[in-house]
Amino acid sequence: MEYQLFPDIKLIIGRRDNSSVVNATEVSFCISGICEYSVEQKYYYLKAENCIVLQNGCDTDISYSSDYRGITLLIDSQFKSTAYSDILDMQDIMRKMSHSERCIFSADEKTEKLFVDIYKEQGDSKAAILRIKVLELLMLLSEQKTAHYEQHELIEQVGTFICRNVSDHYTISELSEMFCINPTTLKEHFRQTFGCPLYAYAKNRRMFHAAELMTSSDMRIIDIAEEAGYCNASKFSSAFREVMGVNPKYYQMEHKKIRT
Repeated sequence: MEYQLFPDIKLIIGRRDNSSVVNATEVSFCISGICEYSVEQKYYYLKAENCIVLQNGCDTDISYSSDYRGITLLIDSQFKSTAYSDILDMQDIMRKMSHSERCIFSADEKTEKLFVDIYKEQGDSKAAILRIKVLELLMLLSEQKTAHYEQHELIEQVGTFICRNVSDHYTISELSEMFCINPTTLKEHFRQTFGCPLYAYAKNRRMFHAAELMTSSDMRIIDIAEEAGYCNASKFSSAFREVMGVNPKYYQMEHKKIRT
């Protein structure tokens, strides 16, 4: 469901089309499930009760778990609307929200409630209410404090390494030694950068990679499990269901129907 609330602000309830975002600031909140953002061959994860602010370009793709529920605001980066200039300084809000290419954070209680309220207020008759709540939400988000740290690029290198070796398993100790970074610092900053702990990040990437193979090939599930680094089919099935919301066989069958 999509609502063009203002000339430069679109609200999307549920999943959004990858092709619908060009040169826009995206604000997304996950209510349940998980989604994977692929940004210039780097992967970030938005899970329940978390929010992402992302400066979208042409190289951003997003994939969803089967049980995903959430909302997205798309704001034209060349924001020109004066529809409510007497209420909000939108240029100032956009400047505060665009201090980095992307940031993921846990929504505080007030922000989370607004997101959930917006999700519930569906229907064309609710457009006026949605406009008011979205403006209030933008004010809250402009005040959001996000962490900055000197080792950001190094942390992203760790994430890239994990994705390039998706079928291998590495401990925090091994990675901290390989990249010459304190284990505690690695754990804390990794979660702030990618939206989940290091172990969960590796598992998420394996499961989304497995889902890609199920939708783009005719590989058997047992072979996909091995490709994802699992020798035990039962453990793979359990991990896949935990991340993607359904078991592998069901996921594969549903996407085969779509393909045919």
